[in-house]
Amino acid sequence: MNLFQIILKNMRQRALGTWLTLLSVMLGVMLSIAVLIVYREGKSLFGQTEFGYDVIVGINRGSPMQLVMNTVYHIDQSPGNIPYAIYEDLLTEHRRNVKIAVPIAVGDSYRNHRIVATLPKMFGYDDDGVTKLPADQEIEYIKDHKYEIAEGRVFHGAKFEAVIGSDVPTSANLPLGGEFNITHGTPAPGQAEDVHAEKWKVVGRLRKTGTAVDRVIFIALPTFYAIADHEEGLEAQAKIREAFEGKKAANAARDNPADDHDHDHATPSPTATKPIVEDHDHDHDDHGPTPTPSTTAAATDDHDDHAEPDAHAGHDHGAHAYDVRADGSIELHLPKKDWVLSAVLVKGRGAENSGPMVRDLMYKFFVRNDALAVNPASVMREFFDTFMKGSTLVLLLVSGLVTVVAAVGILVSIYNSVAARKREIAILRALGATRGKVLALICLEAGLIGLIGGVAGLIGGHVVAAIGSNYLMAYLGQGIGWHTIGTPELLYLAGVVILATLAGLVPAAAAYRTPVATNLVVS
Repeated sequence: MNLFQIILKNMRQRALGTWLTLLSVMLGVMLSIAVLIVYREGKSLFGQTEFGYDVIVGINRGSPMQLVMNTVYHIDQSPGNIPYAIYEDLLTEHRRNVKIAVPIAVGDSYRNHRIVATLPKMFGYDDDGVTKLPADQEIEYIKDHKYEIAEGRVFHGAKFEAVIGSDVPTSANLPLGGEFNITHGTPAPGQAEDVHAEKWKVVGRLRKTGTAVDRVIFIALPTFYAIADHEEGLEAQAKIREAFEGKKAANAARDNPADDHDHDHATPSPTATKPIVEDHDHDHDDHGPTPTPSTTAAATDDHDDHAEPDAHAGHDHGAHAYDVRADGSIELHLPKKDWVLSAVLVKGRGAENSGPMVRDLMYKFFVRNDALAVNPASVMREFFDTFMKGSTLVLLLVSGLVTVVAAVGILVSIYNSVAARKREIAILRALGATRGKVLALICLEAGLIGLIGGVAGLIGGHVVAAIGSNYLMAYLGQGIGWHTIGTPELLYLAGVVILATLAGLVPAAAAYRTPVATNLVVS
């Protein structure tokens, strides 16, 4: 009988104690491995710095974190809206700093999938959805990674068409060519849905990105404003802004009577900064008050026959909504000065000077009071260092203590086993086993328990991470690499085996000192 067979025989003889010791080791290792995976993948998920854009421009209300979470990960409520004029300013007044700018508007959903209204330039195409933009004008979602169409095509910039993320056909049962109506806001489970009358057709599906975009549905920006409820809300906001400007001008005239002649004819410039009315966001994530319905409430007909756009040519969808042209595209009646956006993704100009250009652009928005420019990489790095890094290290410390307790359990278990096996050890010594072999026997038994428990814990930790990944996939649309075994995990497993082997030294020392003659005497 070799050394390994003797170890297995001893473990079988005290099966209950062995299994309980293995369980304690497994639980400690499983917790530690899960924490290591969370730390590694959390940094990749929430601490990423390799964004394909340098700045996110949004409202200066709420926190930069909320803006980034809503824009990048498509979670949390939108902090509010900015005027469309800011996007136009980025392309004109700030063109020295801005290389690429892509607007987005959010607020609706389809089967809990975020609807993001944008322009075809998000995917590297001109407004017609056919003409490819120059390579240096294509925005990236992650550095060196651009959106790619897996099947179908990009939507037209003014048609009721949609491009879906790679997971949407399965998770929302929405295939290429399918049609759908979007829902007002994001209703909670069990909450009644307010479904808009307008209907979109899926014309393209994106290649998988491994990000939250895989669960997003993109639609053309003008069609977002064509929704009757949105159009009415935007008109209401415009009236409120006009009233605010009038009141502001009147107060200025009252405070400076000598300048009355200057204010009598004051007219806000089209590019002037517009105040944001916080209580009337059209972004439905905020669930702001709904404007009183007007005679244009029924702004659209059913678009089931949207495959034949000529049937709608020249048809007026409400007094202030839109017309459908012969090619199926729409012409909004709502002026661009009344459009609002949730955010604008901005890529700085100049490969080498991107840093200074970005800082200059952010400073220009820092001194404004209507919008905020944030660097998503800095925000997420700060978030990870503040909220995840510290808590993860605490959990890792706790799991390390659990592993030490498990090692102590191994020590106690084997020590008690040695006390009960003194006669067997004496027989081994009498049959020629040296003290060194007895010492190795006990230490190897402790190391084997640590190895088996550690491997089981390694597998268990990845199972826990897989469950967490599925939850994140359902919540964020982005999972974690739970199946990858990193070097820290292997080093930790090796450390557990070494610690268990060292824990066996104490009972091994006791077995080493076991007197042969005394323990061979039968009482």
